[in-house]
This record gives sequence, structure tokens and C-alpha cells, in this order.
Amino acid sequence: MTEKTEKKRPTSKNQHTWQKGKSGNPGGRSPRVGPNGETAAELARMHTAEAIATLKDGMSAPDWYVRVQCANSLLQRGWGTPKAPEDEGSDKPDLAQVLAQLIEKLPG
Repeated sequence: MTEKTEKKRPTSKNQHTWQKGKSGNPGGRSPRVGPNGETAAELARMHTAEAIATLKDGMSAPDWYVRVQCANSLLQRGWGTPKAPEDEGSDKPDLAQVLAQLIEKLPG
């Protein structure tokens, strides 16, 4: 007859160092991710000019979907996301009015 042996987990020095319900990292992950301590937003903003140029080039793409997406992205960055009709009082001009004025000025 063979005897069953219980396997014990290896014990660690750090097994009981944290209190139950307490985080081992109470400050959370640092928002600084760049090599010089930049945030992700700061790193992304460094490429703004290139991104805008890429969107501008994309507006000439043969695929209409790509053109619309690029144009929409540029408009949203320049004019903001269109507001719902009941959301009045913005200091920015109404995008629909601006677009209508621009369309009127187009030749043809």
C-alpha cells in the first residue's frame, strides 16, 4: 500500500508582507512613460504636425471612405465634435453654418 504524500507550497519571505485589502503599489503606475519622463499625451503631441500632414494627404486618397475619415478627423480637431442641437452657448462658430458658407464660396 502506498502512502499519499501532501505537496506543500514553497514558502517565501514575501508571503505575508502586504496587508489584506491594501495595494502593493498605492500610487499606481506612473503617468510618465517616455524616456525623459514625458506622458503619453506629450509624446503623441510631438507628432501632431506629421499626423495633420498625413490626414491632409489622406484627403486625396482614391478610396472615398479614407477621404471622408481624414476630412472628418481634421474638422473635429479644428472645430471640435459637433454639438447636439440642445447644447447651445458654445464660443465656437456653428460648424454647419461655417460649412454652408464655405460651400457657397466654392466655384461651380
